[in-house]
Amino acid sequence: MKTFYLAVFIIATFFVPKQTQNSRDAVLGKWTNEDKTRVVEFVNTGISYNAIIRKAPDESIVGKNQITDIIYSNGIYNGKVNFPKKGKSYPCRLRIKNDGSIELTVKIGFINKSQIWTRIK
Repeated sequence: MKTFYLAVFIIATFFVPKQTQNSRDAVLGKWTNEDKTRVVEFVNTGISYNAIIRKAPDESIVGKNQITDIIYSNGIYNGKVNFPKKGKSYPCRLRIKNDGSIELTVKIGFINKSQIWTRIK
């Protein structure tokens, strides 16, 4: 019986943290917005994630952070979406859907606006 508990402990110690880390990193990579006019790349900053604009019709915003301070908790990412031209930011939530797309929801006052982003392969 002690061997059984030891085996369960070893499996939980070595495999569960890796699996959790992989699910957190599922957002990493390049994504495009609904109308395919913007490409953002999600990067790991150590304690959070950021989404950097890599392609946009307005070249002046390329390289700027579109979403910052993204923290993963219980299958949901929470952060701040930035509007570089307006100099404003608003809270947002990202959720990876079953089909592999991201549902991005931005809250501006009492209004919620959602958009679906798809991964670029």
